[in-house]
Amino acid sequence: TPHTGKLTTAAGVMSFWGAKVTPGATAEADTAIGQLLHLSQACLDPTAASGASSRVLVEQNGTSFAIAVLKAGGQECCALDLFIDLKEAKLKVEGKAAVHLTGYFESDDMDEDKDEDEA
Repeated sequence: TPHTGKLTTAAGVMSFWGAKVTPGATAEADTAIGQLLHLSQACLDPTAASGASSRVLVEQNGTSFAIAVLKAGGQECCALDLFIDLKEAKLKVEGKAAVHLTGYFESDDMDEDKDEDEA
């Protein structure tokens, strides 16, 4: 179930995003054109059975890429620093446990605005 909220920064407005993704499911979010998801963290659901593991995958153009492998009792969280256009890519979970994904949305032109301010 995705959740969003707004964070205001000096550079503009960013929106918090979070989703609990069950095994076999894909993270969903309503994104506006030009919005990128900054995926910050993946953590196993706190109710995961001991030893349960899951993989977080990004699927783009028919190819899947593992970005986190999590295991209860081992590495249960993984810090990430990925910008993803959810109009072009999907976030999926495979394994035995749900995964909480968190991050925030920002405009893909924020860097351009920042460069213009510095000029």
